[in-house]
Amino acid sequence: MFTRDSKFYDLVGKGLASLGYTGNEALQAFVNDFFKEKYDAEKTFSEVGFPLNPDLPFRPTYEQIEATIRPYTMAAYVDIDSDGPSKSTDGMSLKSGGLPTFKHEVTLDRKILREKMMLAEALRGTNSEINSVIVKLLFKGLDDLLGGNYNTMLYQRHQVVSNLGRLVIDAKNNPYGLPIELDFGVDVTHIYKSDWYAVGSDGTVTEDSGVTNGDVVPLKVLRDIKRKAETLDGLGACHWEVSKNTYEAILQMPYFRNMYVLAARPDINAENRAAYASIIDDEALWNFIQQRIGRVVVVDAVATVERINPTTHKTMFTTLNSFKDGVFVLVPDGEIGDVQCGRPVYMETPGSRVALYDGGRTLIRQVFNDENMIQTIKSEVTGLCVPNKTRWFYYVCVGTGATVTGTSSSAGAMSYLVGDYISDAGSKAQGSL
Repeated sequence: MFTRDSKFYDLVGKGLASLGYTGNEALQAFVNDFFKEKYDAEKTFSEVGFPLNPDLPFRPTYEQIEATIRPYTMAAYVDIDSDGPSKSTDGMSLKSGGLPTFKHEVTLDRKILREKMMLAEALRGTNSEINSVIVKLLFKGLDDLLGGNYNTMLYQRHQVVSNLGRLVIDAKNNPYGLPIELDFGVDVTHIYKSDWYAVGSDGTVTEDSGVTNGDVVPLKVLRDIKRKAETLDGLGACHWEVSKNTYEAILQMPYFRNMYVLAARPDINAENRAAYASIIDDEALWNFIQQRIGRVVVVDAVATVERINPTTHKTMFTTLNSFKDGVFVLVPDGEIGDVQCGRPVYMETPGSRVALYDGGRTLIRQVFNDENMIQTIKSEVTGLCVPNKTRWFYYVCVGTGATVTGTSSSAGAMSYLVGDYISDAGSKAQGSL
């Protein structure tokens, strides 16, 4: 008797079997082979200063340990029979708490699946064409989920670094989930405001009058803050980070272009300076700026949020800048934190297949819904980008109106413009030089 049971409709299982993947580890073997090199968590997050923490606890908690930027401290002079003092090794614990969990899923194209089911019924089984289509759907679904996970973690990293060590997850960037707000603690005296430009609704960049008339000298602002961090706070090798939009705004400012002309072509008179400044190559101008303030990393990253329009019931995609606009952030080179994850807890059931990815940090489940006869792929990660050198993070808000979202339990609502940078001729506010 020919029966159409759950195994008959398990097109994913038949597709995997057509490639030689069978048994309980079929999905795991497929993921290992097809995604072994496409996504490299260790490399990806190490490049942005947050390597993977090797510990995977069952109890998903994080701990922010303040790492030290260790100088070669001098030895102590003691008598011949005494031991020398022990060097400190670990930093102090600043903050701890539960790790957030983020999930998403994709349903394999229902229209295609049902068409293939109907064809399978007519053929009383699957063929190579059906298997090929199903495997492609499986690969695309897994790729969407894994790529989304990496974007989620990178969004965390860029928000924490550009948003004063704060991660704010709300309805704007997490419309179907729980709100989360974590503050990893940045010294309020490390936050400065120095208005350089404003960006209009049409994208036009207007230089602030304080910069134009010489009351504010942007290059001096950044150099002075960097020098203070190095001499008074022991900051070693470091670099600035800005968003792509901030980079483009800086390149449009007449101040920087005129400074380049004065340095590169002092022979050009004032009447012709503006004309020459307008044709300067962007790369040459950016290199000129970096020669004076140090290396600047341009973070060109966006995140996309998916939601359903409640009126039209159509899918909407909203693009968010991962790195805050209008701010220069000075951070140490190298590791400035780590990615801490919990170990997934799961059960294998007859109606699902399970695979682990990213060294056991990502849980993938392929579930067969026998009621609706559909296949769903689910992804789950419990993880967080935890900074450990926020003590050496410095912020300069340069775009007029640039703010950092969130609230502070210690200082109430904050716009984070507390450390106004004032020229040497003026008085100094808290957080100023």
